Amino acid sequence: MHERKYYLIQDGGKVDPAIKKLFSKGLEARDIKVNRKGEFFNFVGFLLSDENILISFPKNTFTTSYLKQLANNKNKLSRYISILFNCIKRTANNKDSKYMGIRYEMDSNYPFLDFLEVYNYYKRYGLFTNEKEVKKFGYGGRISWKDTINKSPKLIYNNNLLFLPLVIKKNMQQYVFVSKCMAYVINSTLDKFSLFIDGERVSLDTGSVDFSNKYLVISQLKEVKRTVFKDIHQRLLNSLISFFVREKTKGGDYQLKIYSFNLIWENMVKEYLRTKFLGIENLKIKWSDKVQNNLFVKKTFYPDIRGEDGYAIEPDYYLVSDNIRYIFDAKYYMNVKELDYKQISYYFLLKHIDSKRDNEGKILSVLKTYNALILPSPKNEYSEIHFQLNSDYNMDEEDFIIISYYLNTVNVMENYTMLN
Repeated sequence: MHERKYYLIQDGGKVDPAIKKLFSKGLEARDIKVNRKGEFFNFVGFLLSDENILISFPKNTFTTSYLKQLANNKNKLSRYISILFNCIKRTANNKDSKYMGIRYEMDSNYPFLDFLEVYNYYKRYGLFTNEKEVKKFGYGGRISWKDTINKSPKLIYNNNLLFLPLVIKKNMQQYVFVSKCMAYVINSTLDKFSLFIDGERVSLDTGSVDFSNKYLVISQLKEVKRTVFKDIHQRLLNSLISFFVREKTKGGDYQLKIYSFNLIWENMVKEYLRTKFLGIENLKIKWSDKVQNNLFVKKTFYPDIRGEDGYAIEPDYYLVSDNIRYIFDAKYYMNVKELDYKQISYYFLLKHIDSKRDNEGKILSVLKTYNALILPSPKNEYSEIHFQLNSDYNMDEEDFIIISYYLNTVNVMENYTMLN
C-alpha cells in the first residue's frame, strides 16, 4: 500500500475547493461554515481515508506559510499531531458534565473512549485475570468442610461418622478469551490510528477468535461479565462489550472531529494561567519558568437583586491576590472584531465585590482590577489594548482598560499535555 498524503488545514481557515473535493466523502455539512466572505472549516481533528489524511489544527496554531511547509516535514508534523490528540484526550477524560460534548464528539465515529478504558486497564493491571473458586470432590487441595458436610455421602466406620469423598476448593484463573479481546481492541486501534496514538501493542496470538462474529464475541463477554464482581473488572467488560457493539464491521473513512474546541481552549488556558502566571506589569502578563499554583476559578456571581433566582455572570478566570483582582476570559477566535461588552460588564458589576469594608459595610478601598481577553496566536506572545474608556464618558474610571492577550497556541497545548 502506498504512503498516504497529508493535507493540513486549520479551524476557521478558508476552504480550499480541491481539499473539499478530495475529502468529500468524509466532510459533512457542519464541517464547513458559510458566510458572505466564503466557506470556512469548522472543526478540529482528523479524517483518515485509504489514500489521504486531513488534519485540522485549532484556530491560529500556525501561520499559513508554516502550515504549507509542515506537510512535508513528517517528524515535526508527527509531534504536533500527537500534542493535538493528547489535548483532546485529556479534556475528554475530564468527568465534568461540561465536557460531555467533547466526549461525545471524540467517540462519535470510533469507540476511542472504550479503547482508552481498555488500554488504561492493560497498562495498570496487565491482561485480564479473574480467580474463580471451583469446588469438586477429591482428596488433594484445600478442604471445604461446610460443603463436605452438606454434599458428601456419609459413612459410619468403627462408630465414627465419615464424609467421603471430600469437597476440595481450587482457584482457577479465567483469562484467555477476555485477554484476547483486550489484545484485539488495543492492537487494532493502534494499527488504525498510529498517526496520533502512540501505545504499547499486546503480544498475544488472537487468531483462535473470530472477531468478525460480533454477536458471538459480545455474547461470550456478557457471559464472563456475569461471573466477575470487582468494579474494575466490570468496567473493563463493559468497555469491551461497548467497543465490539460500536466497532465498524467494514473499513472506510475514520474520523475524529471536535466542534467544541473552544471548551478545550478554555481548559488549556486555565492550566497555563494556573501554572505560569506571575502578574501583570505595564499591561503585559509576566510568566514564570517554575510551576506555580494560581487558584484561578470559573466563579459564578449573582449581581441581580433576586440572587440565584436572577441573572448570573461567570468569568472564565477569576483571581484575587495581593489586593489585585484579575478577571480574564478565554476567546477561541481568529481575531477580535467587535467590542467585548461582556468583559466590560464583568468589571462594573464586580467592582466592589471582595473590596475591604469597615464594620458598617462601607468600602475602604477598591481593588485594582486587570481585565484581559486570552486568545490563540501562531506568533510569539503579545498584547494589545482591546478597549480603553474615554474618561469623558465616566470620570470615575480614568484608567479602565481591557487587554487582548495573545498566547502562542502550541506553547499552551504543550503545557497542557505535559501536565497530563
